[in-house]
Amino acid sequence: MNNYKQMKNIYVSIIGSIMLFSSCQKLLDEDVRNQISNLYYTTPSGVEDGVKASYSYLRNWYGKQGSAWLTMYGDEYTNGAADATMNGYTSGLNSSYLVVRDGWNQTYTAINTCNAVLAAAEKVNMTEQLKNTRIGELKFLRAHYFFLLVQTYGAIPLPLTPTTSASSVATRTPIAEVYKAIVDDLIFAVANLPETTPDYGRATSLAAKHALAKVYLTRAGTAVKEATDYAKAATLAKEVIASGKYSLLPDFAAIFAQGPGGRNNEVIFACQYDVNQLTGGTAGNLGNQTHLFFTTDYTSQPGMVRDVANGRPYNHFRPTNFMLGLYNKQYDSRFSKSFKTVWYCNKPGSYTISGKTVAMALGDTAVVMTDYEPTQAQRNAAKYTIISPSQQHNTLFPQSSKHIDGLRADVNNINGVKDVLIFRLGETYLIAAEALLMDGKAGDAVFYVNELRKRAAIVSSDPAVTTANRQAMEVSASDLNIDFILNERARELNGEYMRWFDLVRTGKLLERVKLYNTLAAPNIKSYHVLRPVPQTQIDRVIGGASAFPQNPGYDN
Repeated sequence: MNNYKQMKNIYVSIIGSIMLFSSCQKLLDEDVRNQISNLYYTTPSGVEDGVKASYSYLRNWYGKQGSAWLTMYGDEYTNGAADATMNGYTSGLNSSYLVVRDGWNQTYTAINTCNAVLAAAEKVNMTEQLKNTRIGELKFLRAHYFFLLVQTYGAIPLPLTPTTSASSVATRTPIAEVYKAIVDDLIFAVANLPETTPDYGRATSLAAKHALAKVYLTRAGTAVKEATDYAKAATLAKEVIASGKYSLLPDFAAIFAQGPGGRNNEVIFACQYDVNQLTGGTAGNLGNQTHLFFTTDYTSQPGMVRDVANGRPYNHFRPTNFMLGLYNKQYDSRFSKSFKTVWYCNKPGSYTISGKTVAMALGDTAVVMTDYEPTQAQRNAAKYTIISPSQQHNTLFPQSSKHIDGLRADVNNINGVKDVLIFRLGETYLIAAEALLMDGKAGDAVFYVNELRKRAAIVSSDPAVTTANRQAMEVSASDLNIDFILNERARELNGEYMRWFDLVRTGKLLERVKLYNTLAAPNIKSYHVLRPVPQTQIDRVIGGASAFPQNPGYDN
């Protein structure tokens, strides 16, 4: 499955025979469906292709605008030049909003693909070991898709068999049953997947353990929690760490490197994007577009023009002042390795800056964003543009550097080729820490926090300074509470498709949005811990809202 070399043809083939589930979309054209025989999926090659197709749906969520809007906004990021609907909790965030509709429909399409291939795989003539491995992958993926849905919408339909004809009957399964199904799938995956795989991108038993740990951690914060959820989450996370199959990279920036070394020992599971666009996606689902959303409008500044290395600016996600101030920059390297604040001239020439003429050569410093207000004397002395906090706005701000994609085909190409990291060991440490803390074991939790923080310490050419920095980064058990964990997750994981879920899981969404996101604070309400169910889904069910009720607060 390296790079999904056959993904496009596989996807096109399988989508011809797979129908959307509970959104009750009309069946695909009969002629198209009949091009592919269902018998194909009962062959070994059919199962292999079906499993690969089931992975391809990860690209609908990771690397696309809608799911980024669903997950990024909270206390880390506010909206820049993007539509303010999702971040601002405006009246436009309703059951007709296309972002919530597409998140629902596309994820159920993924689930139905998993179900169809699972049903076929049970009957296929393969060795039991290989069959169980492929079934384990499918159950891992199905669990992941259900987990995204239950966190986003709450009680949801729970199809565990393929839908082969249009239906106007659907119900919302209680979240306790949804979580049980997710847990069951992941337990099977843990038991039947190998610890490692030569095919980068396939799920492993350790990826399943990480996923299951996060599911237990999340369920523990719901009304259907079980008494052992935190303990189970901690145990699984510790097992992943202790396996020795993954390691924390010494250099935080290297986690997000592109090209040689871009696939590294910290990554547990990733959504793959291929350099060759013919195999990197399917029609309507090409490329990783995350790089667009964080890029600030550097092109408006003297000495700068749009190029591939700096990216195409969409200005969607502006870091909050809270996010930018969350690091101790004297000791913690993660700010400078997570955010871009300096741009170098790629358009040589003479420019007027602070009232003086400056000649810029290629590669000279052109723009610097500061975290302080410089004096006029400092501005006069600088041969570049200084943008202070008071000058930053919705299209000009320090930008996340995690998703910069310098290997795009050309300067205007929106389709990136950088993988999206779904699970990485840095998060595993934080899952272990949070689970232990919430289970009353702060003394054990602090070890995992400190291991991560020491990795992030600034490395000096002087070993004694490096040692001192690492010591300065350490905290004590008494420092730990859920707010500290959330802050540490922000320092480590910001911009990685999970913050909104983190805030909901910990019961901190309203509090933190009101404190740290000034654009969202006036409108957010208690019911915003769930997204609205698409109206198209409700309308297709016999009985409408009586049979398939909307989430509270979104009723028309």
